[in-house]
Amino acid sequence: MASAGQGFELPVLEGALKRRRRRRLLVAGSVVVVAAAAGLGLIAWLGGGSDACGGPGSGVSKVGGECVGVTDGSYAFSPELSAIEKEIADENASATKPGGPVVTVAVLDPMTVDATSPLSMANVRNDLEGAYTAQYRVNHTHVLGDQRPLIRLVLANEGSHEDQWQPVVHQLEGMVHGPAPLVAVTGMGVSTTQTRDGAKDLAGHDIPTIAAIDTADQLNAADIHGFIRVVANNAQYVASLRAYLDTRPDLDSAILVFDSNSDKTGASDLFTKSLRDDLQSPDGFQKLLTFAPQGFAGVSEPSQANPDLFANITANICSVKPKAVFYAGRGVDLPSFVDALKNRVCDKTPITLLTAGNNLGELNGQAPLLQSAGLTVVYATMADQAGWLAGGPGTPHHFPDFAKAFHDLGFPDVDLVDGGAIMSHDAVLAATQAARLAAQAMPQAQGVPNAADVLNQEVDMNTQFFVPGAGGDLSFTFHGDNGSLSSEPIGKPLPVISVPPETGEASYTDVYTTTQ
Repeated sequence: MASAGQGFELPVLEGALKRRRRRRLLVAGSVVVVAAAAGLGLIAWLGGGSDACGGPGSGVSKVGGECVGVTDGSYAFSPELSAIEKEIADENASATKPGGPVVTVAVLDPMTVDATSPLSMANVRNDLEGAYTAQYRVNHTHVLGDQRPLIRLVLANEGSHEDQWQPVVHQLEGMVHGPAPLVAVTGMGVSTTQTRDGAKDLAGHDIPTIAAIDTADQLNAADIHGFIRVVANNAQYVASLRAYLDTRPDLDSAILVFDSNSDKTGASDLFTKSLRDDLQSPDGFQKLLTFAPQGFAGVSEPSQANPDLFANITANICSVKPKAVFYAGRGVDLPSFVDALKNRVCDKTPITLLTAGNNLGELNGQAPLLQSAGLTVVYATMADQAGWLAGGPGTPHHFPDFAKAFHDLGFPDVDLVDGGAIMSHDAVLAATQAARLAAQAMPQAQGVPNAADVLNQEVDMNTQFFVPGAGGDLSFTFHGDNGSLSSEPIGKPLPVISVPPETGEASYTDVYTTTQ
């Protein structure tokens, strides 16, 4: 980590600053207060141990039992992240050596997890590997042409369920000045109200946000100034499933299984509600969904109901025997539902389960079990890492270059399985493209661009200045009613993958690609 004298020390959380101010006042005011507090376990708090993670100046503090905040990689949020964070810290040290312009890009994500988190620690690690691969490429190769300004990458943990987004976002907002100003925030967690609120807060400070895996339709440029994403929205995912279903006239009846937590007042999960609405819409599968929808309580949303109770749902499915089952839930609940379907009483009746989303690549290893249970899972997703590594149909033009860099940096193919590394790479790549376009447009005497400069370049990333992403050649432009669709990438392929894979003439090889 660069020294404070170089101007790169990270700000601490607002809450931690307030606690430290209170601490000084209490100590100065009376030793008696400290003695009386000892029975409540406050001596450690007054001494500075219990709310600090990584020591003074680390940028990370303990809030709600989790170490949250912003680090340049010098503080590891988990032992599983220590290796990749060290790589990022080392690259940051190299980038911030005197001699060239530097800007900071943040990755804002849940980087601590629990049993009900929408992301696993492996997902988080893979995301950071992808972000680091982008940082290394833009700093050491000509993937985007001119290597100036260099990119310093900081990691912002908002907690396992993004509950601490507010102090962490405010911490990021305090980093927009100085010798390596923050110019963009990538990652952006998952599709929740916390993500939306954090993005709006950042937008209020003219800080652009570039989402890696957020697909909820409610997250868009019409509501969030400067918000773009390198992945398609749920409406586009459903369109890709629609194109697939057009080739499957045999799937002529369907039932919907959905996460009912999104119906609760104050529910935070935007993804499941958005996917459910799109599946049920006239542009989706309204006419095909002829049976009563089935709801369950997913694990990622706090609920008094017991989660993942699928026995009655599978009984109802067996009662009506639909040809297809649409699933509008998070990936964390899908294995339990698939297990329930494997053990259904109508196991002689084949079922095709269709869904859309991210982090579904691990299903590919279950092909034999699914086949023996008469189940086929078909999902629209952001990346077909296995097919793309083999150079299959629809492989993005720049994916091989990314894959080589990923491997050369020591990361294995298995870390591409959830697609997160690919999309996190593309989000950092897009942020860098916008930053360098802003720098090119400025008189050299003005120094490095600021966040507002970078935000204004987002919708100019097209034509000559498209983003050569691992997940597609992505363009962004001002389009839609009043620019409402400016957040959506043009040129993003959305593969539809079948597990077990289709073979012979039945094999589906078309790839839906997003357009303006």
